[in-house]
Amino acid sequence: MRLSLLTLTILMTATAVDASTDDAWAKLNLTVAKTCAAASGLKHAHVSEIVQFDDTLGKVATLVSGVFPQKALKGAHGKMLCIFDKASGKAWIDEAKGWSAPDLR
Repeated sequence: MRLSLLTLTILMTATAVDASTDDAWAKLNLTVAKTCAAASGLKHAHVSEIVQFDDTLGKVATLVSGVFPQKALKGAHGKMLCIFDKASGKAWIDEAKGWSAPDLR
């Protein structure tokens, strides 16, 4: 009986951890997408799937594509690489000409 209760407790804990982890990843993905889209300054911004690095780095990357807002650029499309710091929530942006990635699903 003790073994059954112990097994049940472990399984319930593992399931709860997985569920919260999925929620945490979804929340991080949404935060990264919103932050990087805003930081890019591009109109109609589309955010690619997020590239995860080793946890020791604490950063993720994504590619943001959209339309440059400056009138002088006459609606030119652009791509910006975004590096997002998970600890601070800060995003760094730089133009990424010639890069491509599928949109975030």
